[in-house]
Amino acid sequence: MILIILQIVTGMFLLWTYVPSTTEAWASLNFIEHHDEFAAIVRGMHLWGAYILFVVIGLHMVRTFVSGSYKKPRELNWIVGVVLFLLVLGLGITGAMLPWDQAAYWTATVVTHVVSYSPIFGTQLEEILRGGPQMGPATLTRFFAIHIWLLPALLVPLIGLHLILLRRHGEHGSWVNYEGVEEETEAARAQRMARAEAPYPALPSDPGYAVPMDLDEFFPSQVFKDAVVSFGLVLLIFIMAIVIGAPSSGRRIPPPSTTCPRRSGSSCHWTNLLVQFPQAWMIPVGVFILPGIGTTLLILVPFLDRTPGRQPWRRPEVMVPALFVVLFLVFEALLAVNRLFNL
Repeated sequence: MILIILQIVTGMFLLWTYVPSTTEAWASLNFIEHHDEFAAIVRGMHLWGAYILFVVIGLHMVRTFVSGSYKKPRELNWIVGVVLFLLVLGLGITGAMLPWDQAAYWTATVVTHVVSYSPIFGTQLEEILRGGPQMGPATLTRFFAIHIWLLPALLVPLIGLHLILLRRHGEHGSWVNYEGVEEETEAARAQRMARAEAPYPALPSDPGYAVPMDLDEFFPSQVFKDAVVSFGLVLLIFIMAIVIGAPSSGRRIPPPSTTCPRRSGSSCHWTNLLVQFPQAWMIPVGVFILPGIGTTLLILVPFLDRTPGRQPWRRPEVMVPALFVVLFLVFEALLAVNRLFNL
């Protein structure tokens, strides 16, 4: 939550200097980088905050998946979490286009062109995103509006819903919080349920999993832990912003007649799929159908996993396919690095 707040605050400060224009966007960020030390730190915190936010959300989803925290009654919270991840991913992609340097321009070109392969209204969707048949000022304006208005307008209420559901059902935590549930007697379980305070017991849960075996008080125990982690993350982001900063590619977009494509790391995943599906009729399979199936399966995980336990080794039906998915993503990442650096 602190990372989301940090992104909102730093983004608001950047709006004081950034100009969403194809002729001024690069110049405004170049001014920040070389002539405004405070704004340069703010921009660095915005960039590194986004990177660390991706990592934290990814680790949170992995922990939730491995611990089986998506099981009833928390199915809706898992679905909301997946949608939040997709929205944050969209914020990252649209934000990468705003500098309107070489990397941003070609990222926008690839992303909007990929949309044209949509089986339904592909060309129309491409023109809607670009603001016309070609890349131009309307393209940057639309991605700017999506980045600062549309996606945040969807993100904020969903975060509220996520927290409301968490408050209603309680946090499941790790499977280690339920060690010994199988050997627990009915009398001991009933006594544990009786000692529970709201929002526990989380019903309708499987027997034994409505209340963790050992509960920490929210205040001061959990508040202190959250404060320490939040302070550590913000401090790390601040240090990265000062030491590394957020340097641009240093290349302004030249006139179209002299433009030479430049690879962008943020678009490598899409270009990998395009390369692996060279035939025109296969491209929608690689960039829409397969990712769509993967996203749908991710959303449906709570309903597909009918195993009774929470421990990973007791749920091979979902853990083994998940392992293969992770290996595939690692393979795709390695291909992206290979294409990016010509290895």
